[in-house]
Amino acid sequence: MNVTFDHSEDIAHNIKSFWFKPERPVRYTAGQFTEMYLPHENPDDRGIKRWFTLSSSPADGMVSITTKFASHQSSTFKQHLRELQPGTPLKLADPMGDFVLPKDATIPLVFVAGGMGITPMHSMIKYLQDAGEKRNIHLIYAVTEEDELTFVPLFEGYDLKFTPVVKAPGPDYKGETGSLSVDRILQLAPDDGRTLYYLSGPEPMVEAFFNEFQTKGVPKDRLVGDYFPGYQQF
Repeated sequence: MNVTFDHSEDIAHNIKSFWFKPERPVRYTAGQFTEMYLPHENPDDRGIKRWFTLSSSPADGMVSITTKFASHQSSTFKQHLRELQPGTPLKLADPMGDFVLPKDATIPLVFVAGGMGITPMHSMIKYLQDAGEKRNIHLIYAVTEEDELTFVPLFEGYDLKFTPVVKAPGPDYKGETGSLSVDRILQLAPDDGRTLYYLSGPEPMVEAFFNEFQTKGVPKDRLVGDYFPGYQQF
């Protein structure tokens, strides 16, 4: 799909959302992803394409992606993305993916996000808020430092249970701290036999949790996984 860059906004420390106007209305399901094509001179070996979740709600007039920038030298793709000027034309692949809400609105949901794995959760929760739909959701959101927590006003404003987990908190932080594990997730959000566990974050985290949940008795058909290649930790 053809889009035009509209604006960017700072969401958290080194994290920005980029908003694009589509050439024509885009139909997609909250939680789906796209591929962005961003040609630029002298690209590094990571090239000119990236996969991104659409962090926007399908009810928004524009589409957005949200990404983190390294504190050191970013890839040429990220450098070019950061420098986009309003009005720049771009191409995005048609949205795709099945990391989406279940059709049965009565199923309890536990969203487990590591770092930038929060973006599909944001899309889904924002869509539910836009639609005025209430679902039973417990969001467990793990980051390294407190200033990496994104979209907190939405999560606190929607009627869900919100549990941030900060690995290296500051002295004034009062919430959950340390590392996330499947045992800890099940302590925070016990399995009632119907719960769907949505896992999103760095590929090693999602793969490890996906396997460990099954060893703890949660069957594969109640696990929904989505990972972000290229992010090794959160």
